[in-house]
Amino acid sequence: MNIASAEMTKYVANSMLATRISFMNDVANLCEIMGADVGMVRKGIGSDSRIGSKFLYPGIGYGGSCFPKDVKALIKRADQNGYSMKVLQAVEEVNNYQKQILFDKISTYFKRDLKGKTIAIWGLAFKPLTDDMREAPSLNIIKLLNDAGCRVKA
Repeated sequence: MNIASAEMTKYVANSMLATRISFMNDVANLCEIMGADVGMVRKGIGSDSRIGSKFLYPGIGYGGSCFPKDVKALIKRADQNGYSMKVLQAVEEVNNYQKQILFDKISTYFKRDLKGKTIAIWGLAFKPLTDDMREAPSLNIIKLLNDAGCRVKA
């Protein structure tokens, strides 16, 4: 494999996984609106051998050291070469929006009156079984809660 292909392989692999995560978050949001069970949908599509079950868990968005960086890098590489990675731009948009959704749900629950509330955040790292906080979605939520006047216990 040549250097350009090796570099693309890394960017594309991480971007594909980030795409699966953003897609499932979009599906989860629609399931909630429609009254469908995203867990059942996830298991159903995961049983299709063409799809598989990995990276089909909805959540508060992807983070970490690789996915955000590699998605951005692939978008930038495309731009530099006169091409627009529209799907990856949407992946980033969904991921950024997903980080806002949990805050919106908390805010709605408290009727938009968050000032003085104490909110606990459990699971700060960008993925389970790590202590890595790089680009962790929890950091966005903590900032939104602090900006709204909450005390955050993490």
